[in-house]
This record gives sequence, structure tokens and C-alpha cells, in this order.
Amino acid sequence: MGTAIVGLVMAVIVAAILFSLFRNKKKGKSSCCGDCAHCASHKADGSSGSNGSRSTILEVEGMMCGMCESHVNDAIRNNFYVKSVKSSHKTGIVQIISEEPLDKEKLSSVIQEMGYTLKNVSEN
Repeated sequence: MGTAIVGLVMAVIVAAILFSLFRNKKKGKSSCCGDCAHCASHKADGSSGSNGSRSTILEVEGMMCGMCESHVNDAIRNNFYVKSVKSSHKTGIVQIISEEPLDKEKLSSVIQEMGYTLKNVSEN
């Protein structure tokens, strides 16, 4: 009997948390509760950071599959403050959105350390 009561209480708590998250999402509130000044989804001052976004396009040679894409994306995220990064092994293109310009020499170094070749970098 005690196990059933504890289970019921836990179910009510989980349902209340989910309800709160859905309600906040509908109102446009973030579910994040951390202080993440360089977070891709928002800035510490409450702004979305969408103004001043920069697009950097890399031409990378040597990516062969989805795992290659994932490794490149992770390496970019781990070495730079970026809003988003998306790679395609089919086209050899890596698209990066960031607040600040990225150091091209560091980009080249990060890509080369992974065994790929950075052929070109273009910024918009």
C-alpha cells in the first residue's frame, strides 16, 4: 500500500513539473534556470543575441559520414562560442553562426587536429 502511495505522489509531482514546463513554453519563457551568458539560446541580459550574428562557412575535406559531421560539430562547439554549427559530409560544408568573428588560424588548427583539411573559410 505504501509503495502505491509513493508512486502516486511521484506521478503527481512529475505531472505538475511537466504542466509547468508546457505552460511556460506557451508563454515564451525559457525552461533554463542557469546563468549561461554564452548560451546559444539566450544571453545573460535576457536578449536573444540575434543582432550582430555572423555566418562563417568552412569548406572541409575528408568528412565521410554522419559521425564525421558530429565530431566536427563537437570540436567547433568545444573550441569556440557559437550559436549553432551544422556540417554536411556530402557537400563538405560546415555552417557556423556566432556572435563574434572566429579565429581562422584556430579553426584550421582544430580541423587539422581531427584529421580533416580546411580548404576555405568565408564570412558573411
